Amino acid sequence: MKRILVALIILIVAGTAGYLTYKRMSSLDREEKNEILEQEVQQNKIEALEEQVSTLQEELEEQEDKIVPKEKLAEVFGEEAIAVTPEVKEPSCEDIKGNMTAFFNHLDKQAYAKSYEIKESSFEFFKRILAQLSETKPRVTGEMVELPTLMSNMAYFYRRLGKKRVDFIREILKNESDISESVFKTFYQWATSCNRCDELAQECPSLETLYEYAGFFLNTLAGRSYLMRRNSRQRILTSYYSIVILDKANEETLNRHGIDIIPHIDFISSEISSQRGFIHKKQYLATLNSLKEKYQVH
Repeated sequence: MKRILVALIILIVAGTAGYLTYKRMSSLDREEKNEILEQEVQQNKIEALEEQVSTLQEELEEQEDKIVPKEKLAEVFGEEAIAVTPEVKEPSCEDIKGNMTAFFNHLDKQAYAKSYEIKESSFEFFKRILAQLSETKPRVTGEMVELPTLMSNMAYFYRRLGKKRVDFIREILKNESDISESVFKTFYQWATSCNRCDELAQECPSLETLYEYAGFFLNTLAGRSYLMRRNSRQRILTSYYSIVILDKANEETLNRHGIDIIPHIDFISSEISSQRGFIHKKQYLATLNSLKEKYQVH
C-alpha cells in the first residue's frame, strides 16, 4: 500500500513538473513569436520609411534643375563661363573681368534696377559703395562691451550707405537669388585677384578690408544677425567665403583680432553637406576638408 502511495505521489510530482515545464515552454514560444512579430512590424516600418525617402529623393532630383537655373546662368555669364561650370580651376584675369562685366551688364537691363534711377552704371555704383565700405569698417571685437558699439554695428550698413542704397542691394539679392552661387563666386574671384591681376588691382579691395568684413559676419552678433535675415543659400555662401578669406588672412598673418577659424569650418561643412542644389558643392567640401586637415579639426 505504501509503495502504491509513493508511486502515486511520484506520478503527481512528475506530472506537475511536466505541466509546469510545458507551460513555461509555451510561454517562451509566445514570447519568441511576439518578438518575431514585433521585429517584422519594425522591419515593415523601416521599409516603408525607406520607400518614402527614396520617393522624396527622386522628387528632389527632379527639382534640382529648378534650383540651379542653368538657362539663366548661361544667359548672364555665357555657356562656357567659369561662373557656371563646376570645374575646379583658377580663372584667368580675363575670365574674372568678363564675368563681373557680364553680371553688371545683366543688372543694368533689369526693370527693378532701372526703377532706382541710378545715374551711372551699376558697376560704377557698386565700386563707389565698395570705396565707402572700405573707408570705415564695422567693429569686429568689443561689440558686447558697450551697448552703443553693438547698436552701431547693428545699423552699420544703413549708416554707411543710406536707406536707398541698402534697399537697392536687398533688391538685387532678392531678384538674383536663383543665381546667387555663381554671383558670389564671381565676386570672390574678383575681390581676391588684386595681387595677380594688374588691370583689376585698382578696383578690388585689399585683403585687410576683406578680413574685417569676414570677421564681422563670422564673429559678431550684428554680422550674424544680418546673415539670418538672408535666405539659407546666401547665408551659407557668405559664411563659406568669409572662412576662406579668414584662412588667407591667417597665411598672411593679418588675423589681428585673433578670430578662431576652427568652429566655423566644422559648422559650415555640416550646413553645406545638408544643402541641395549647389553647383560647386564638391569644391566647397573639398576646400573645407583641406582646412580641417590644415587646422587639425576633429
